[in-house]
Amino acid sequence: MSNVITLASVTVREAIRQKLAVNLLVFALALVAASFTISTLTFGEQYRVIVSIGLSAIEGFGTLIAVFLGAGLVAGDVQRRTVYPIVAKPVSRAQYVAGRYLGLVATTTLNLAVMAVVFAGVLAFYLGGLGFLRSTPFVSTLAAIALQLAMIAAVAVLFSTFTTATLAAIFALSLVVAGHLASDLVRYWSAQGAGLGVLGKAIYVLVPNLEALNFKEAMVYKDALGAGRLVPALAYGVLYSVGVTAVAAAIFTRRDLR
Repeated sequence: MSNVITLASVTVREAIRQKLAVNLLVFALALVAASFTISTLTFGEQYRVIVSIGLSAIEGFGTLIAVFLGAGLVAGDVQRRTVYPIVAKPVSRAQYVAGRYLGLVATTTLNLAVMAVVFAGVLAFYLGGLGFLRSTPFVSTLAAIALQLAMIAAVAVLFSTFTTATLAAIFALSLVVAGHLASDLVRYWSAQGAGLGVLGKAIYVLVPNLEALNFKEAMVYKDALGAGRLVPALAYGVLYSVGVTAVAAAIFTRRDLR
């Protein structure tokens, strides 16, 4: 366990030093902060505009950070050959993948926390206080986004274990798009016949169903999120992330690094 924690802490430090992640975070913070100014261009819908832009910026830039950092984690170490002395020590390949993944999740969560603080500040300034923390599902919505990013990070790390960083990023972004469209595709293909319906359901199971953790609409309309909706969604996010990471560890364990 100590090996996993050590690798995770190293991953966080490496991610902080990467200019790409820092630049994406700065752009996200700027957009979240600018959501108040943009909202003044509308009449009577300022709150909804601030929330929509703020959450979309947090989710979008968080996704880019998770994909581009995750795609280069394992693939970059293999390309630079820095992975060899690590796995030559008493560190299993499964521990290596788990440590890298946990470090990536910690990084995306830290970035999310920074963006959430700015977002909360904008809302507090507009609403005149922090009462929205009780009247809206603010915490639940951001917790769901954190799990979305964990799922995306797991997918990026999975592809990073057996292909190049560039291809891993392309594949991961493709699955992110598919994850947002999965429910619609299943309904469409099911209406086209039994064969396409089965294919749609298979794809629905394999791709990350990111819409299951999309609570932005509830935040916009200040709808309460009951445990019956929230708990299964969060459980799905955790199980999917753990399952994909386990597959990634299995693939990397069997990979020939010569």
